[in-house]
Amino acid sequence: MVLNNFRYLLPKFVNGPSRWCIKKKITPNQLSLFGFILSVLAGVAFAFPNVFLYNYSYITNNIWWWWACVPPWLFFISGYIDVLDGTVARNSGMVSKYGAFLDSTLDRIADAVSLIGLMVGGIIWPWDKTINYLIGFISLTIILMISYTRSRAEIEGLSMKGIGFMERAERFFILIFIYVIEWAVFAIEEKFGNGHQTLWVFPVLFLIYTAFCTLTLIQRILFSYKNLQKI
Repeated sequence: MVLNNFRYLLPKFVNGPSRWCIKKKITPNQLSLFGFILSVLAGVAFAFPNVFLYNYSYITNNIWWWWACVPPWLFFISGYIDVLDGTVARNSGMVSKYGAFLDSTLDRIADAVSLIGLMVGGIIWPWDKTINYLIGFISLTIILMISYTRSRAEIEGLSMKGIGFMERAERFFILIFIYVIEWAVFAIEEKFGNGHQTLWVFPVLFLIYTAFCTLTLIQRILFSYKNLQKI
């Protein structure tokens, strides 16, 4: 909902790459699959926080600082391609129902893979594995239901665009943000705090993230309840 106010800026970032893709005969579906692969790689990287997120070597050796950025950058680029494939489809006249179906399906799988990666990595709730998975699965269920409610309501003829605080773009950027915050706190504490780690940063921010996702689901259910009776 919030980022919809900035959609007018998107052409500045995607029109050039879109023209290049069309010139090279790269199809929207190929872009969707490539973005999906990157999102899966990001999810796998999330599952290994001791390799990427909590790796002291990138602090002691500045040459390797970029190593910690691998998961969020993979995740970010996959999101950018998710925007680009739609632009290529529209600009090339290759918009199709199957392309929309494929893109939406891959998005849902990518959402699941990223959350599962965080669960396997154990950073959602590092003190207890059971609670870690419980929070993760609750969050995953809510996120999938946010997408399902929009799809189901639009089948019934109700437009759900802009309904709810946490649409996919907001969820995407906030998840990157809290991961980067955890990375920054770890780096600062390792560098200046004698190796002490504040483990509660990511769990607290993730719980807030899940709470806002829950609010979004409730908003969509209430909006559907109110408006589907009028159709």
